Amino acid sequence: MRFTTRGQLVVAATGLLAALAVGLPSQAERSPEPVVEFATATCSGSGELDVEFLLTDAIGAPAHPEFKYVVVSTHVRSGPESEPLHGSELAGTLIPGAEVPPPGEGSLSGMTVVPGDTKHVILEAEIDRTSADGTERIVVEGEAVLKECAPVVPEQAVEHEHGPEQRAEQGAENPGRVWGPYGGKRTIPTHQDPAGGQTTHPSVVRVPGGWNGYEYWMAHTPYPGSNSAWEDPNIAASTDGVTWVVPPGLTNPIDDQPGLPGPYNSDTDLEMGPNNTLYVFWRTVIPDLSQERIKYSTSTDGVNWTAPAEALRSSMADRRPVSPALMYENGAWKMWAVEINRSPNRMVFFQGGATPAKANWGAMQTVSLGAMQKEKEPWHLSITKNGTAYIGLLNDTALASTGRDGDLIFLYGTTPTSFTNGSFSTVPRLKPFMHDHLYRASMLPGTEYGVPGYQVWYSARMALNPDVWNVQQTFLNGVAVHGGP
Repeated sequence: MRFTTRGQLVVAATGLLAALAVGLPSQAERSPEPVVEFATATCSGSGELDVEFLLTDAIGAPAHPEFKYVVVSTHVRSGPESEPLHGSELAGTLIPGAEVPPPGEGSLSGMTVVPGDTKHVILEAEIDRTSADGTERIVVEGEAVLKECAPVVPEQAVEHEHGPEQRAEQGAENPGRVWGPYGGKRTIPTHQDPAGGQTTHPSVVRVPGGWNGYEYWMAHTPYPGSNSAWEDPNIAASTDGVTWVVPPGLTNPIDDQPGLPGPYNSDTDLEMGPNNTLYVFWRTVIPDLSQERIKYSTSTDGVNWTAPAEALRSSMADRRPVSPALMYENGAWKMWAVEINRSPNRMVFFQGGATPAKANWGAMQTVSLGAMQKEKEPWHLSITKNGTAYIGLLNDTALASTGRDGDLIFLYGTTPTSFTNGSFSTVPRLKPFMHDHLYRASMLPGTEYGVPGYQVWYSARMALNPDVWNVQQTFLNGVAVHGGP
């Protein structure tokens, strides 16, 4: 199976300018205003358009150090041809409070994600221009007319050395052949303001036929600008895995910590346990006590959650298991994590009992992973079951770093302590104007366009100042299903 290459789309684009303030000086008496220019429109494999605009000084404008331009607000409108335009979100550096760089020194970038049938996008920015004579308000506007972006549909299965019957009999995935395109951005509701803000650490459970009104449930931690004060476990739900809401009656977060330099939360994992009960796990770091704790809370309806309990407590001097990934199997809990106390990090495993209470966990065991990518080590992970096999996505990191240059590596194992890995990223690390570092992901066996594979929700970071975090959704294809690229 192969994907059609997705490139930047050619569009018709214009930059428009309007002045709102009454009595502004004539054009000859003032510097040329900044302009909004269309930059790119990239078609993702999920059939969405990533549209970028730039706010920059007019091309060829002379430097005017006496003027300062600061963004007051931005407004994006988009929609299909001949239909009313609706509001869209804007991500990037083109935000209120940002100062427009002087001529020749760069620009501000704003990116919006719109459906593939969007024909028309308009970006309007209100700007304050300040000089010794005072401050004036101007409005600049740019627009783009886009070509349609269609989802990538898996092609006919590609046969290799063995036919589908032989591959089915083997029942084994080849981790080195699991791959897919980068995903489409998903808006996940959070407890921060605005409610659809940046987030990370997605963990998704699917209940075919639905559970308390929704087929998909997600745990995640808001992380706007890498601010740990917001990094608390949140719950969202969806009927299709694409559009996410907070279930009526639920108040997020499940647990609230103040953030650095005080205690902070991270690393959510959502699992279905016994008695049709949903469990959310997360990691809490307490710097003053040099302790790390893995906590959990349970719910039978997704709305009312029990008070947090502890599954594991660790002294930072002894062990630091991060990104817990749990599973209830054969009447007992299992837990995988990444031990980061000494570099290179290693994947570890704990065998538990009938409940995830901390008294029931056995000793920490090292998991065999095979060779990592050059100059890389484990960082975050998720694990699930596919038939008799344990599969997962391992987020790696540059040695001795905290998530730098992260990729997402496919894992396959027949026992809880022995895995093989795919040795390359299943998803491209670079998505133009959206992410340049991949992070924790959640994966479920599923189908797309009638072809079996893996549904994936992954978190990713765009290294800006401050960082920008979002959740993307994609679909991975494996050789055991329909061949490789």
